[in-house]
Amino acid sequence: MKTTNNNRTLYTTLLTTLFTAGLALATPAAADSHQGYAANSGNTIWRSAFGECWHTSSWTKDKAIAECEPHLIAKVEEPAPVAVAPEPRRTVVRISLESDTYFGFDKAELTDSGKAKLDEMAAELAGKKDPRIQITGYTDRIGSEAYNMGLSQRRADAVKTYLAGKGIQTDIMETAAMGPKNPVVNCEGMTGRALIECLGPNRRTEVEFSAFEVVEETQ
Repeated sequence: MKTTNNNRTLYTTLLTTLFTAGLALATPAAADSHQGYAANSGNTIWRSAFGECWHTSSWTKDKAIAECEPHLIAKVEEPAPVAVAPEPRRTVVRISLESDTYFGFDKAELTDSGKAKLDEMAAELAGKKDPRIQITGYTDRIGSEAYNMGLSQRRADAVKTYLAGKGIQTDIMETAAMGPKNPVVNCEGMTGRALIECLGPNRRTEVEFSAFEVVEETQ
C-alpha cells in the first residue's frame, strides 16, 4: 500500500511538471481559442491521467465547453417549427354585362343570358368570407345625359334585385350610375347605325365582387 502511494505521488509530480512545460509551450492563439483551458500549439486541450481537462487560473464556469464539462452545458432543445397558415387575402373578380347581350336594347330588364351569368356569380360567392359587390351601370353617349344616367342606374338596380332574389344580402351590394362616363370605345367620325353598333361595348353594367380567401404561396 505504501509503495502504491509513493508511485502515485511520483506520477502526479511528473504530470504537474509536464503540465507546466505545456503551459510554457502553449501559444496565445491556442489559449484564446479555449479560454480558461490549457492547450498546446496544436489547439489540443491538455488532460489529466483521469481524462479531465486542465483549467488555467482564469477558468470560470461560464467558459465551460461541452467536450470538457458536458454536465455544465445545458442542453437546449429547439422548439418544433410551427406551421404558419397562409394569410387570407381579398381577391377581386370583375364581370361585364354588355347591355345588348344581357339586357334588352334600351331596356333595364335582364335577359335569360344575363340571369345565367349572374347565377354563376352567385354560386361562386357562396361560402366566401366577407363578400362585397359593386354594381356600376354605363351607357353610350347617344341621348341626353339625364336619360343615360337614369338608364344606367335602372340597370344597376336590376342586377342588385336579381342577386338579392338569389339570396345575396342587399347590405353587401352597392350600386352606381355612370352614364356615358369611362367609355371603352370612342368610335370617332361614325354616325347612324354604324355608330350605334360601334358603341355597343360602352352600354354595359360592370359587377365587381371581392371576398377574403386563403391564397397559397407558390414556391
